[in-house]
Order: sequence, then C-alpha cells, then structure tokens
Amino acid sequence: MRVGIRVPPFTPVPEVAAFARRCEEAGFDGVGFIDSQMITRDVFVVLAHAAAVTSRIRLMPAVTNPLTRHVSVLASAALSLDDLAPGRIEIWLGRGFSSLNLVGLPYATVQQMRETVLTYRRLLTGAWDVFPSVHTHMNGARHVPIYLTATGPKAIELAGEVADGVMIAVGTRPQALEEARRLVRDGARRAGRDPDSVEIIVCATAVIREDREEAYTWASPLCAHRLRSARWLAEHGIDARGLAPPPELEQLYPDFFHAEDWQRAIELSAFVPPDLRAALSEAIGIIGTPEDCRRRLQELAAAGFQRVFLQTVGTMNFPETEVRLFGESIAPALAAPGV
Repeated sequence: MRVGIRVPPFTPVPEVAAFARRCEEAGFDGVGFIDSQMITRDVFVVLAHAAAVTSRIRLMPAVTNPLTRHVSVLASAALSLDDLAPGRIEIWLGRGFSSLNLVGLPYATVQQMRETVLTYRRLLTGAWDVFPSVHTHMNGARHVPIYLTATGPKAIELAGEVADGVMIAVGTRPQALEEARRLVRDGARRAGRDPDSVEIIVCATAVIREDREEAYTWASPLCAHRLRSARWLAEHGIDARGLAPPPELEQLYPDFFHAEDWQRAIELSAFVPPDLRAALSEAIGIIGTPEDCRRRLQELAAAGFQRVFLQTVGTMNFPETEVRLFGESIAPALAAPGV
C-alpha cells in the first residue's frame, strides 16, 4: 500500500521543503501541499523546493483549481516541476474552496473541471490550436498525470471519464467507497476507457496520536461540524439529537477547518460528549492510535484500495506526530508481506 500525507505550507518555503524531506524519510509515498494563496505559501514554489530536497516521493498540489490557475499555467507548471522530479509530479484538481471563497470567487463547476482536464491533456500532447482563434501549442509537451478530487457522484464519474486518476473524498465507510469505485468505473466505460487505467486514491481524514482520546480531542471540531448534517449522521447510524455546534465555531477565521486558532476550535467543540465524539471520530476517518491507523489501512488494502491520502487536520501546524508515528510503527507494518 502507498500512503501520502497532507502538509500545509504555512511557514517559510525552506521549512516546508525540509518537512517534506522528513515525510520521505518516514516512509510516505507522497506529499500533497495545500493551494490556498490567502493562507499558505505559493504551492508551486513549495513543490519546486520539495522536489529539490527529495528523491523518491510523489509531489502534488492537494488541491489546486481551474480558476486561480489557468489551464495553460497549470500545464506549464507541471512540465517545469517534472523537469525537477521526473515521474514524481501529479496535478490534483478540485473545486477550489478556501482558495476561491477567501477572494470572493465562486467554486469551480463540474463542467469547468471537465474542460480544464481535457484541455490540459491536449496541451500536454503538443496539440495545436487548443484555444479558440489562437494558433499555438505548448513547448516541451509530455504527459504529466492529472487527477480530480471528487466528493459528489457527478465529479466522481467525470474523473473516470477524463482524468488519470481520482482522489475520492467520501469518507472511509465501505459502502461509500464501493459506490465511488463503481461510479469511477462507470464513467470510464462510458468514455470507452479501461476502468483499471484510472487510479483511485482514498482520501481519509487523519489524526494519529499515541493516546486515542488525544486524537479525538484534536479532531473534535470536525465532530462538532458533522452535527450540522442530519443526512450524514443517519448514514452512519449516529444519534445526536439535541446537539448543535455553537455559531462561534463557524465564525472562526478563515473557516472552521483551516482555523488559525485550532485550540479555540477545540474549546468550542467541548460540548460534544466523549462517547459521541468517539463514534463521530470513528466515522469521520482514521482518527486514533497507530494501531487504529494500521488496522484501517489494512482494511482498505483488503478491500482493494492500494493508495490512501491522509488528510491531516489543522492548517497552521505541520503533522509532526503523524509523521513520527508513521515512520516508527505504521510504515514498517505496511511493508510486511501481503499488505
């Protein structure tokens, strides 16, 4: 199994690159850096520096978008990065979220993502006249993979139709993962593609601590936020009637998931009872001890998912503990025969 990890590039670029090297040393297969220009350093500058100080891991924006990054800029950046780290660069594309809402722009649509992926792939074949009324082509064109990050059924099917792969952000519930895999394969077949040619990456929200309660506490703002979705609670069989997150949680800057003051977010989430917090954490993703993480990763491998992206929690901190524990005990276990 191959496991990547989310790293927020919130500090000076050399420090972020040095942390990426630590991720490689810990045994991770890849590092994905947030692309959110109002919160973090420029993702492509970060990727270039990380490429220079690593030798094995895959490197990707996790994730970029088609609005703040024009498709020709994405394609050129992909080629430039591939010069530095041949075969180790992937472009992950999504709807934008914090990179767009913090500058007052709407999220990218599924149609915009479709057009971007198709145009990107044409550019990197060296095709002429890709853009209307302009006779141009991209110098140095060659294949650099592009993946879609998808949550809803339309975007998941689209990835099967047009992308090299997809990161499915549907949680880790077996039924949801199987449905997402079916949608990817349906999309590929509809486009006349081999379904097995579309790589699937499972996005798993992750908090790993030596003490399970400590992990649950760090993830408690996510638990509180989930109380707003009656449908999600019902799908996971969780009864949370009578509980609702305080308005202050949603008002944290810039938003609850990227909160600059994560400790304050934890304090505002203390109303969630411990037993409910445990149930919510188990449903949200891989939240717990190294043994919990090993178990969940092995379950995913047994279900046929061989690539996982750990979406760590917190944007103004490096996932120090996750990287240390992964290197000490999780990576060695995953390297065992049959995993």
